[in-house]
Amino acid sequence: MIFDLSTLFILGICYLMLLFGIALATDKGWIPQRITHHPIVYVLSLGVFASVWSYYAVTGSAFRDGFGYLAPFIGISLAFLFSPVMLRPILDITKSYQLSSLADLLAFRYRSPLAGTLTTIVMLMGVTPLLSLQIQAVASSVAILAPEASQTTLAVTFCLLITLFAIFFGTGRGAGREKHEGLVMAIAFESVVKLLAMLTVGGFAIYQGFGSVAGVDQWLQAQPELLSSIKDTSTAGSFHVTVILFFTAAVASPHMFYMIFNENNDPKALTMASWALPLYFLLLSLPVMPILWAGLKAGSTAPLDFYPVTIGADYGSPLITMIGFLGGLSAASGLIIVITLALSNMCLNHLILPVYQPTARNDIYRWLLWKRRILIAALIWIGFLFYYIPDDKLSVRAIGNVSYIASLQFLPSIVALLYWPRGNKNGYMAGLFTGVAIWLLFLMLPVVTGVDLLEFTNLSSREIIAISLVCNILIFVMTSIWTHTSAEERASADICALDTIRRRNRTGLVARSPDEFIAKLTKPLGERTATREVLQALRDLKIDQQEKSPHAMRLLRGRLEANLSGLLGPSIAHDLIDRFLPYTIESAADSTDVDVIESRIEAYRSNLSGMAEDLDNLRRYHRQVLLELPLGVCSLGEQNQIVMWNHTMEKLTGTPGQSVLGAQLSDIGEPWASLIHDFTVGDAAHAHKRVVQVKNSRRFISLHKAIIEKSATHKIKQDGVVILLEDLTETELLEEELTHSERLASIGRLAAGVAHEIGNPITGIACLAQNIRDETDNDELRSMARQIIEQTDRTSRIVQSLVNFAHSGANKLDHNSEVVTVEECAKEAITLISLDKKRKDIHYVVNCRPGLQILGDSQRLLQVMINLINNAHDASLAGSTITIASKLVSGSVQISVTDEGTGIPEEVRDRIFEPFFTTKEPGEGTGLGLSLVYSIVENLDGHIDIINASLRRENPGTRVILTFPCYDGSASAAGASPHAL
Repeated sequence: MIFDLSTLFILGICYLMLLFGIALATDKGWIPQRITHHPIVYVLSLGVFASVWSYYAVTGSAFRDGFGYLAPFIGISLAFLFSPVMLRPILDITKSYQLSSLADLLAFRYRSPLAGTLTTIVMLMGVTPLLSLQIQAVASSVAILAPEASQTTLAVTFCLLITLFAIFFGTGRGAGREKHEGLVMAIAFESVVKLLAMLTVGGFAIYQGFGSVAGVDQWLQAQPELLSSIKDTSTAGSFHVTVILFFTAAVASPHMFYMIFNENNDPKALTMASWALPLYFLLLSLPVMPILWAGLKAGSTAPLDFYPVTIGADYGSPLITMIGFLGGLSAASGLIIVITLALSNMCLNHLILPVYQPTARNDIYRWLLWKRRILIAALIWIGFLFYYIPDDKLSVRAIGNVSYIASLQFLPSIVALLYWPRGNKNGYMAGLFTGVAIWLLFLMLPVVTGVDLLEFTNLSSREIIAISLVCNILIFVMTSIWTHTSAEERASADICALDTIRRRNRTGLVARSPDEFIAKLTKPLGERTATREVLQALRDLKIDQQEKSPHAMRLLRGRLEANLSGLLGPSIAHDLIDRFLPYTIESAADSTDVDVIESRIEAYRSNLSGMAEDLDNLRRYHRQVLLELPLGVCSLGEQNQIVMWNHTMEKLTGTPGQSVLGAQLSDIGEPWASLIHDFTVGDAAHAHKRVVQVKNSRRFISLHKAIIEKSATHKIKQDGVVILLEDLTETELLEEELTHSERLASIGRLAAGVAHEIGNPITGIACLAQNIRDETDNDELRSMARQIIEQTDRTSRIVQSLVNFAHSGANKLDHNSEVVTVEECAKEAITLISLDKKRKDIHYVVNCRPGLQILGDSQRLLQVMINLINNAHDASLAGSTITIASKLVSGSVQISVTDEGTGIPEEVRDRIFEPFFTTKEPGEGTGLGLSLVYSIVENLDGHIDIINASLRRENPGTRVILTFPCYDGSASAAGASPHAL
């Protein structure tokens, strides 16, 4: 059956336009995210691996190897079935450090630009035949359906179209590190087309070629030679090699690495892929045998590799032929698009940027975009040249095998990446060079030149593959053991390895804020690019631009390196960050960053079980004990960086722990930096009651120190010190108050003795004055005598008041119940306070209702009045007035003490009755006066309230109101009507 070329051309154009529309609709947001972000879309996009080998070469392989054709399907399925031990760890690394290709990953692991360059060159050599294979398959299938067409013309036309679409898919949105959701959606659609086409052609082969499934069995029974070839096990070794080849290619081939890791939006989607993708390949493999048998039965003259396309023509069905052709076009075009996108990133990062980089004056994003577009076009046309140059085209199967054998050479480095930290760049490059050299000489050379060296060695291609892999492994291992591994390599090995959580301890950055990051990066990147990258990293980390904590800046530096790695490649990004944003302190390679260990364990905690989970629970318990300890805990690492800062330290210093983790002591501010540093460098293990001045107040701090000795094992080298800070301020103030109280008690006892001694002379003076008054007739002497008697009476009252006040409460469990006249108590309090001649000149006004009485203890009420008047005096300015008033309100006595002072701030009003709380300067108040007043008033069945005395903004004054039950309630009816004070 002959088809018109224009029909095939229009069909191909329409199909590619459909892909274009799907990608555009996805990028524009016309397709809901619940569809585009669904894990099944990601799984189907991985079907890009089912390229020409699974659509064309598979029928020829089934004819030659029988069920051995399943080896590629089994290899790729095994890779995903074992994804937890290989794919998932690599996904975590690539997402954390923005690594888009195997070359990026290996350059990051071995900290060597040369490792990335060598990987890219080998990939180019291995993938170029694979690109050629896709072009050849499409051109050949068109030539079979339209024999009059020139294959070269068809290949050129296909390359032109696919170049345009690859550039659109790969560089339509930006500089290369963005997610290509439109590409993923289009490739997923192509995978559906491939699968449906294969199943449709297979179903057609069964029912059109044999009539039914039973008809297939009947025909096979009549073909004993065919049945025996299917069951032949003579190629078991080739089967195993092919499984290993495709197992490795699932990770190492550029297009699969790119789709698995770079376009993954949700790690959970990889879990679905671990079973869904093997199911996809199982369905894709089912129709292979029926298609082959139907073609053989029809006596098709087409090559075996093209049976999926020609089977419809063999049985006279143009529709099935078009469906088969679209399936093959999907297989070829999808691979070319993804593989050129992945290779363009690799070539740009590891071949061009190490040699030539844009300057700060360039628009870096636009520069990278156009370089990537040029590379995509160049790669497609290099593939075309590889297809076009040889005179005798090799089979699809031969070219595919050669390409995937190149991927096999990366298997040792991928395994070592996760499970052998001892490997270094010298071993990797030596092993890769050895394996690739064998591959080039014995397998690639025959494809390019036709010279087959295997004829001179008596070795099969299977044996050559095994030899190349074994030599690669041996050279890799021996060279890594015998050569030096740099500190940077060991640090990267710790990051990538699954069995270690060690991290090098780096502290202190030259740049200490996001603005300084921008300033430092402006020189290599330009101000626009530097600003954009720093702001993007801040958004990724959800950190405010004003944040300056050392811990946040370390996170910002790491995120910047990861983002720039996605833009410029890991080697360029690492070198750029190290040069312009260096650490000020870097420990030895075998040291440990405790903060990183904690975060890694927390992230991995859901995967722990058994003894590991129990140990982690114990770790969390001990850490919580330290965090909640009522003593301040500050733990310092070997470079004096802060690795723990518990909650008590946060309250004591007013500094959040998150802002100081990873910082040096000098970064935490005074006086704590000097206090801890001086104690740390000293020899003493304890320091008692160090005085620290904090915000105009003294704090008394005791410090204790414990040295963390180095671990006995060389794998964990952690040396530091733990500092405990104990705040003894309240205890010290209480001791001072107790001392002061004892001093006052002593003064009280002395006052009582002095009063007793003074009493006798005063009594004598009074007696003499009375004799003079009674015995003399001189009016002047009589007047002087009366004045002497009045002054001695006044002196006696003062002395008695002092004695009573000193003795108040002594040897008494309960207060006296006696009638107390409020006015007399107020006057006596003023009298005692006026004895201090050093006090300010304050005017006292007593406005008490005469005869107003309460039932209580006169000395306790006197103490209350003295404390309140003292407080009012201290808050008042010289020359102001203090008013003591009392009145009867609703059967209760209200006593008020009002001043014209500064008032009580609203923010401390709720704390004024707390013991030891005072707003006075140190040494001028104890904070016990109002607490005692509150206690005495409560004991006397009273109530106390404190309000502002006026509405003035400045010096509103304070009014303290005491309310007690009135001793004689009938007085209310006698006179006063209640009114507000």
